[in-house]
Amino acid sequence: MLYVVKIFDVENSGPLRDIHRDAHLSYVKGFDDRTMFSGPFLTLDLQNELGSARLIEFADRAALQAHIDDEPYILGGVQDGCEVHGWSPDTPATWRDCPRTEGNVQFMIEGRFAPDLQTVPEGMGLGRDRYLLRHHDNVITSGWLLDDDQAPVGTLMIVDAPDLAAAERIWEAEPLRTAGLYPRTNFYGWRFGRVADRFKV
Repeated sequence: MLYVVKIFDVENSGPLRDIHRDAHLSYVKGFDDRTMFSGPFLTLDLQNELGSARLIEFADRAALQAHIDDEPYILGGVQDGCEVHGWSPDTPATWRDCPRTEGNVQFMIEGRFAPDLQTVPEGMGLGRDRYLLRHHDNVITSGWLLDDDQAPVGTLMIVDAPDLAAAERIWEAEPLRTAGLYPRTNFYGWRFGRVADRFKV
């Protein structure tokens, strides 16, 4: 099963990060064959890391939890606490072959549905498909966030754009956003991890 995992940084953990970075990179690289995307999410000015995000495959939630528990940044006190959702991608790329322009920057955007939303209104999914085709040069990945019962609770998208203003314009046109289905949005900077960046490995 595919999962989206956000692991949150402990405040002021920079010195510990330096100590445990090599172990973290080695650990992440060991899961390369099951990783779609991996990298830190950041403040919108791209200056400060807030945590790490992984789109990754495991047999079940228990296997995923073991992966999180053994993360060197967790064991070393750099990170603490996580948020996990199932993941149903509607774009096929991984970090190895995703649309990307050298020199651009990336942003990760989560749109969360209201808790009482039962289904996405009929036709909205098709409109979103057309939107993704229209922005295929900028959408690195996109898909549905799922709860433990595999019901959609929102969407996640990583975009590649020249700057924040361009990324915001792409997001403003997202059909479920324009329809008012996201009462809550999380908009982050994002960066390809060092071992999941085809421009560096």
